[in-house]
Amino acid sequence: MKLAMVDVRPSPLGPARARIVGRFSYADRRPDEEIWFDVDEAHAGDLSRSGNPWLVALLPLAFTLQEPLEIALPVDPLLYEGSQALMQTWGVWYPAMGQPMPVTAEIKAADVSTRTDRTATLFSAGVDSFYTLLRHEVGGDAIHRERIDDLLTVWGFDIPLSAGDAFARLSDRIAEVAARTGKGAVTLVTNLRESGWTTANWGKIGQGPALAAVSLALEQRYSRVLFPASISYWSLASWGTHPFTDPLLSTATTSFQNDGSLARRRTKIEALASAPLAMEHLHACWWGQDDTNCGACEKCLRTLTALEMIGARDRAVTFPRAAWSLEALAGLRLRQDIDRANSVRLRADGVHYNRPDIAAAVDRSIRNYDRRVWLNRIARAVGLRRETAATRTP
Repeated sequence: MKLAMVDVRPSPLGPARARIVGRFSYADRRPDEEIWFDVDEAHAGDLSRSGNPWLVALLPLAFTLQEPLEIALPVDPLLYEGSQALMQTWGVWYPAMGQPMPVTAEIKAADVSTRTDRTATLFSAGVDSFYTLLRHEVGGDAIHRERIDDLLTVWGFDIPLSAGDAFARLSDRIAEVAARTGKGAVTLVTNLRESGWTTANWGKIGQGPALAAVSLALEQRYSRVLFPASISYWSLASWGTHPFTDPLLSTATTSFQNDGSLARRRTKIEALASAPLAMEHLHACWWGQDDTNCGACEKCLRTLTALEMIGARDRAVTFPRAAWSLEALAGLRLRQDIDRANSVRLRADGVHYNRPDIAAAVDRSIRNYDRRVWLNRIARAVGLRRETAATRTP
């Protein structure tokens, strides 16, 4: 895999925007592709001129396809070493997925005198991003408080590029949050998740590099970027954005911090419940791929359940009023192991808040998931035995 060319082009999204485009080729015969990052014209001068955003953007794809990666632009030495460490970590976490691939690039130290003093936090208006914003405000629980200058929001991650109206509505609400907290609101648009990059597993290896790629696309603007933590030190499951791996994507001029990983989710929910701004604008749902909360997916029900346990569900005005019930919680279909792990912690919260009815409902959902996993294992084993027997038949 080779990044051969990067250029800046006029944006088709409007005359007041700029777009940086990277063209890359695969080692096999697949057609060349382009990944682009699109920003308001006011931030055109902040766009990267290095290979840094392209290295982190293509790393999960190269690892997944097991292709060596060549970057045509200079790469920061700190990031180069971090990318090697990240792939080694992936190889340990997911040995069946792949092993580290060689990366070829000119290694060039950045001019640290150009380092700015601006800090951004990635902001989707979800639980984790609202908690990061609030904890660094006056009265928040951060011991070391960062001065956050910008809320950086991405169109093309949770909300697809085809849903322009939905993203415009969400962007307007985020702009209001930024104005009420004295922050700037910066929006970046990218096709990263609609390129061949989707071959990579978003949950397991994609999220951290994707957040780093959009941040490094604006690396001339930011010296620090906060990644709101989705994994806490209380669990430390392997995941695509992680307190151990996110900092590995830092450069000499732009450092990344996985923020809020000391807090349990119930701590975050309690903080949000006491903040009217968060309750007015909370957007936890990715399932519907728009600006609303469906109220029925795992993330929505988990959030509503946490609010129910502290008596704050009625404050969450961005969720459908009749969405939550014990029956809906018990019937929730968990999709993967991390959903199960989240449910186990939710059950523990039910015990903590003296809600045995919620603990029992979550238990039922977990049992249903375990039963499906067990049945799937039996089906695979039977299928393998049949396949083996067929190959032995003369």
